[in-house]
Amino acid sequence: MVKKSLLLFRTVRHLKLKQIIYQFYYRLKPRKNLASYKPNSVIGLTFNALRFTTAYEITGLAGANCSFTFLNLKKDFAGTINWDYQGYGKLWNYNLQYFNYLHQTDITVELKQQWLHDIGSWLNIGKLKLEPYPVALRAINTIRFLSTEKLSDPLIIEDLYGQLDYLNDNLEFHLLGNHLLEDAFALFMGSSVFNNSTWAETSKRILYAELNEQILNDGGHFELSPMYHQIILFRVLELIDWYSKVEDYDCDFLKFVTSKAAEMLKWLELITFSNGDIPHFNDSAEGIAFTSAELFAFARQLNIKPNETLQLNGSGYRKYVSPKYECVVDAGDVGPSYQPGHSHSDMLSFVLYSKGVPIIVDTGTSTYQIGTKRTYERSTNAHNTVELPGCNQSEVWGGFRVGRRAEIEITKNTETALTAGHNGYRKKNVANHERNFIFADDVVSIIDVITGADELSLKALFHFHPNCKVEIQNPNKVFVNNIATIEFTGKNKLELQEYELANGYNKYLTATCLTVEFKKQLQTEITLL
Repeated sequence: MVKKSLLLFRTVRHLKLKQIIYQFYYRLKPRKNLASYKPNSVIGLTFNALRFTTAYEITGLAGANCSFTFLNLKKDFAGTINWDYQGYGKLWNYNLQYFNYLHQTDITVELKQQWLHDIGSWLNIGKLKLEPYPVALRAINTIRFLSTEKLSDPLIIEDLYGQLDYLNDNLEFHLLGNHLLEDAFALFMGSSVFNNSTWAETSKRILYAELNEQILNDGGHFELSPMYHQIILFRVLELIDWYSKVEDYDCDFLKFVTSKAAEMLKWLELITFSNGDIPHFNDSAEGIAFTSAELFAFARQLNIKPNETLQLNGSGYRKYVSPKYECVVDAGDVGPSYQPGHSHSDMLSFVLYSKGVPIIVDTGTSTYQIGTKRTYERSTNAHNTVELPGCNQSEVWGGFRVGRRAEIEITKNTETALTAGHNGYRKKNVANHERNFIFADDVVSIIDVITGADELSLKALFHFHPNCKVEIQNPNKVFVNNIATIEFTGKNKLELQEYELANGYNKYLTATCLTVEFKKQLQTEITLL
């Protein structure tokens, strides 16, 4: 009990006071159904359709027989949809509520309207509770659907207004981060379609403040997940798209969000591999966000160009490129300090591609469900860095919590070298880990030095892509396909074992992990053939 209390304290102490206040406020606040937020009369409630340049189509989420597939898990409701279905967990149910499938062309408009009527009836009587995040995403999708199809459905419009009014009254100040941004994007869009100046003022104030804080000096999103960066970038591009076509738009605000889009585009351009992949650092997975290529295409449609003055900096990521390889290194802190829910214990991890082919990869994210798989995927053991026996660099726990955090310091940062260290093991073993990368044309050299743990057997971990055939050639050398050789100096033992690579949510591929045991210091030379 005492240990759990101390862990909770080490977690909560990083929160903003605003978050704590709103946590209590929303827990004590009486919960209302949608009917309580709807206008007393629909007379005078006008829906002003928006116009979009960036058209896109979603496929494979819903079937006309009321079957739904999210996170690679399918559920057939046989005609009667349970909007509160929890059989596959909360995130699956949220995806059901988001209504992204409104953009499927193989589902009739009439059936989509029927589904919106149905979920509205559940929300009106409290059979399904209102929650800000799914409300925000559903509102955005509904507005786009009604606008694109040129529909005037009084019942849907009335429900939509009520949900936006609820959102305005329940903005996620207790969470902040990408949740509050999504709330603001939805409310700002709603303010335009319903000519609501109060919503416009509130949402615009949030967007100014949060985009300034959440977009770092190198254009990266501060939750340090390439996937969430893609998600937020699309929202910014979508806002620019429709808002630039609204009469009497605020020129200064449009200029502001366009500049943020240009910064975010450059970060994404820098972090994306030449084959279009993103590194799956922190909570990142395939099949959730628009790809980098799609986002670059959207930006070109809007005539928005990347801010070429930026280089990777504040996000902590560094990328090194030669004719033979691309390597991305994570040398950033857990972030943001008050909302680290999507962070992993992965300092000084790296991902390596050769000529567009993945070699050493991140294990990725396959679930948000609390349990052994979620715990493993956030652990140091699941990343390409050095692990002390049974220790995580940072106290990742629960589904989205972090207690004590490792702190990183970069001491050398050039075009061909990076030296950084962290103190994540200081509490339990009074140990520090320093990792020195040296990048030559066809060789990546890594020197790991651990101080303060002289007697401990340490582990350097290398997670290979499933297409890699990894063989130990001799006591000091490993051969990877016809792509690379890896040679070690200072190792005690090499061992190959299987691990599960997250191939999207709830999908796995069996791959090989190389564990290198050593003491004090290890030198690794990866030679690209």
